[in-house]
Amino acid sequence: MSHPPLPEGFLLEDCRIERQLSQGGFSVVYLAHDAAGKAVAIKEYLPAGMAHRGADGVGVEPDAEHRAAFSNGLKCFFDEGRILAGIEHPNVVRVLNFFRANGTAYLVMRYEEGETLKEHARRLLERGEAVPEDFLRHVFVRLLDGLREVHQHKMLHLDIKPANIYVRRD
Repeated sequence: MSHPPLPEGFLLEDCRIERQLSQGGFSVVYLAHDAAGKAVAIKEYLPAGMAHRGADGVGVEPDAEHRAAFSNGLKCFFDEGRILAGIEHPNVVRVLNFFRANGTAYLVMRYEEGETLKEHARRLLERGEAVPEDFLRHVFVRLLDGLREVHQHKMLHLDIKPANIYVRRD
């Protein structure tokens, strides 16, 4: 089930929503700009099948039969934000802020220019090119280095796949 995104121009803390970037099973990610005009990514906890957007188009309301699961997931999402905010590593997305509002929680992250590994591979394949082995080795060494950092903070990433590996332009 797809949820309507927060409206363009909506002010969330000190960030103004520009547009939706992606939507997964548990969250919606937006491009926004902070008070200084710097681009940030905001991840909103909004699990499909457990909650819905309220009549105001902003608030998140858990479905009655999923209140306990929603609350538990919300706590885990917020705790994840707290841990990630303490990690400063070049291969782990930087969480700048995390907060609760509108019946849910949000992570404000550094916005990185780039594309997912899935998008990158698809683009190459559409041109009839293979993904170069040296590129994959380069990416996966950094991926594993970032995972080691996350694991040292007693966290596990339970959804590693090409769509969740982000390749920065640099």
